[in-house]
Amino acid sequence: MSEVIENEEVKDIQIEFKPAVINILEEEKFKESISRVVAEYTGHVPNVENLTVDRKTRASLNKLITKIETRRKEIKKSINVPYAEFEGWYKKAIAPMEKVIETIDAGIKKIEAEQKESRKKVVHELLVELTTDTEVDSRIFENFVDDWAKSSNFNDIKPKKQLIDSITYVIDGEKQKIAEYKSAKQSISDFCFGNNITSTPYIRMLDSGKTVSEIMAVITEDVLFEKQRKEAEEKRKEAEKQRQAELDKQQQEYETRKLEESFNALPSHVGQENA
Repeated sequence: MSEVIENEEVKDIQIEFKPAVINILEEEKFKESISRVVAEYTGHVPNVENLTVDRKTRASLNKLITKIETRRKEIKKSINVPYAEFEGWYKKAIAPMEKVIETIDAGIKKIEAEQKESRKKVVHELLVELTTDTEVDSRIFENFVDDWAKSSNFNDIKPKKQLIDSITYVIDGEKQKIAEYKSAKQSISDFCFGNNITSTPYIRMLDSGKTVSEIMAVITEDVLFEKQRKEAEEKRKEAEKQRQAELDKQQQEYETRKLEESFNALPSHVGQENA
């Protein structure tokens, strides 16, 4: 079917509606009686002496309210009966047309979904084309694809210039991020090389979001700490070396002294025989 159904082709429903008339008989007398009760009991505070009377008054007033409320509900129920009957008829009458609308709506949505998939395919192809021969991975833009694939960004299946410009802008931004990252990584590597330390932990810091200036400050602190540690270690080794040398000297002196003492303790004839 290629023709559009005009409103005139569907007969408008003609409904005769006569609002219900509610007449309150002796309305003024009723309002006067209410006013008398209110005037009499406004500000009244029950007390122990009048408790029995107050209970009876409460019961009487509640009984009156209940009677009026019951009548109100009866009137409302009577008024709602014709509407409930009309509503039931109405829903039954339009049910076939609602099914037709559901079928048409489902068909339209299916076609629209297929068209959007086609547009998404075009967007993916554009992403691959515009990131070819670059270090940018086109898959990182997947969260943008649904928005880029809106029908307003296309002339049928052909992407509008505004879409191409938008994708190009985002890709250029990613290129800039990569260039900045490489530059920062090189600066860190060069600084670490100059200080004879590994750059691996500091590159991890860069990947975690730290700025180059923050990382350089950390490297400087680490280099200074390592220098101080090595100096302290050298001093400790030198002190240990000197202490050991002193011990060796003392040991040598001790052994020499013992040898002299042993020699001096020999009998005098042993010396003469040897002579």
